[in-house]
Amino acid sequence: MKRYFCFLGLAFCLFTVSCNNSNAIPIADNTFVLNEKVYKVIDNEITELANLNNDSISKSEVLNPNLKSYGETSLGYVKYGASAELKAVYRGDQLFFKLRLDGINDLRSSYSGGGFSINLTDEYDFQLHTIPVDKNEMIAVVDENGDPTYFEYNGKAQMSSEVYKAIKDFSVSSYLRKGY
Repeated sequence: MKRYFCFLGLAFCLFTVSCNNSNAIPIADNTFVLNEKVYKVIDNEITELANLNNDSISKSEVLNPNLKSYGETSLGYVKYGASAELKAVYRGDQLFFKLRLDGINDLRSSYSGGGFSINLTDEYDFQLHTIPVDKNEMIAVVDENGDPTYFEYNGKAQMSSEVYKAIKDFSVSSYLRKGY
């Protein structure tokens, strides 16, 4: 029995020493310093933010948020003549975006549920990120008679700067349900 407790005590001591031997210093949520470099975990990816050994601070292009238009895509498969336009700006680890839907003025009256998915793709047409948008979260912009002229959605999605830099195009898929 003494041998068992001695072994258990030795195992506990080794475990405690190995746990306290880490060089990583947490400094914020999902952010830590290791070997004079600052890292952040974004989308299950470890991203190097800075090297503390450098005398100069390099300016990242991601730190200068600029509004980027990804253009317009057809939604003819939902309704003839319908289209979607996407504009976005990247700040920190968030992509803030505005989706505009034109030509689907009967979105609330003709569809009972569902929504859209914004699919962000790279130059090789690989899907990098998907953002679901529920139909009920779309905001109707109305004319003077109270009739919808277009629908809009303002949202945000967390992603790494590497994913953001790789985005070249977008598409919109629909999972709307017809009728009431």
